[in-house]
Amino acid sequence: MTFSSLVNSLYNNFKVKKEKKLRKLKDDFLDEAIIRNSKLFFELSVTSYVLSKILSKPKFLVDRYKDELQTIEKHLRNFREGMGKKSDQQFLTIINDIYSIIKKMEEEDKRFFRDIISKGRVKMAATMYAKGVSVGVACAMGEVDQQEMLDYAGETMMFDRVKEEVPIKERLKRARRLLA
Repeated sequence: MTFSSLVNSLYNNFKVKKEKKLRKLKDDFLDEAIIRNSKLFFELSVTSYVLSKILSKPKFLVDRYKDELQTIEKHLRNFREGMGKKSDQQFLTIINDIYSIIKKMEEEDKRFFRDIISKGRVKMAATMYAKGVSVGVACAMGEVDQQEMLDYAGETMMFDRVKEEVPIKERLKRARRLLA
């Protein structure tokens, strides 16, 4: 998938509240993050995951959070409209603005030990590791502690769930694309 189609899908699926499609989309973003070694695609994967979690929780779908959800939608539209015009850093700023809104929403009704953005980062880093990315690269990309990521991968049996085995021929093709 192209960057444009992935971002359009993120915006459209959030707008119509299709949490399962957002959950699937996180995998597409993460695959691109791995292939491109891209922090932006990693953050889009986390964003897609976190937004799917938000939409799956009825407590966030009440009138109380209507303005916040509309602001997130506005940021996603801004992201979409900025394709081809904005730098990765400008896109990451938009993502951080979305994260700030989500953190504020969570603070009002804190129920979990770890916030969903931190959980998303650990989960995406562990998934990268399970797909064959080195521990160091996965943790650096996610800005997560190595032991925390390894603990998560072990506790959730991440390696059993990631069935995508990449043949050596395909790995070489991906490596050549990255080096080209």
